[in-house]
Amino acid sequence: MKVPSWLGVIRQTAFVVDDIEREANHWVNFNGIGPWFLYNVDIADTTYRGETVRMKARMGLAQSGTQQIELIEPSSEPSIYTEFLDSNRRGIHHVCYWAEIATAREHFQSLGCEQAQYGTTRNGNEFLYMTGTENIPFVEIVDPNQSMATFFDHVATSAHNWDGSDPVRFL
Repeated sequence: MKVPSWLGVIRQTAFVVDDIEREANHWVNFNGIGPWFLYNVDIADTTYRGETVRMKARMGLAQSGTQQIELIEPSSEPSIYTEFLDSNRRGIHHVCYWAEIATAREHFQSLGCEQAQYGTTRNGNEFLYMTGTENIPFVEIVDPNQSMATFFDHVATSAHNWDGSDPVRFL
């Protein structure tokens, strides 16, 4: 099946990890990808598998060419991230597209996918995770506002200009 053109390119590939600093340094040392921007996420009201839950995690972003890499270290609260680790899965957790949320939800539901988690960040960005496949368990859809697009541009520009110093930065 051909992916609809409105979905665009995959903007991000994400990995759920149990130690984000160790993994960020591994990506720097093994793949030469950096710098990493690490930060905390705490969203009071997300919907996970039909229940309202708090989403807490440490996240990190870096850029490799046109591809953004995300690392996620979840807290113990129920989420698609803890679900992934609790099932002893490792590797790619999700890919992310920038698209209109309602259209993407409808598209993936028509393929038999289910909404796994949904919420809105503090700066007003909606995010949606739909179930995926065996190899890529989830698909994330984000319809970024200017604040998010500016931050992602900063990550990409930092990677382009990176001289190898200061590989892990805490926000």
